[in-house]
Amino acid sequence: MSFPRRGSADAFTEFKGALPENHVPQTLITQFEALPRYWSQNNPPYKVDFLIQRENDVSPVEVKSENNLTSPSLQKFKELFPEEVKLRIRFSLDNLKLDGDALNIPLFMADQTERLVRVAIR
Repeated sequence: MSFPRRGSADAFTEFKGALPENHVPQTLITQFEALPRYWSQNNPPYKVDFLIQRENDVSPVEVKSENNLTSPSLQKFKELFPEEVKLRIRFSLDNLKLDGDALNIPLFMADQTERLVRVAIR
């Protein structure tokens, strides 16, 4: 019996969400004192992949591995906790950019998060 061979492109497609969602917290753990946390709400359903804390500021974090960069959960978290959230963070394949209080960090720059957050919050 033989099994069909799966190319590396197939493997990336299958695991493309899991790989970045594992890589990002590994880099965040080394940059921030508190461990990243998870947040969700049931009704209506919202989830934030990670919460990071820098001093008294909490930043919701989402990791995107697709071209759809909408982040309604980041906005909802900001609405629920406006005093604690000065910056919303999204990791994606898109370029580095700061749009108001939303910081997009390319996945390959995840190890620079603390520095980028510090600059963005100034």
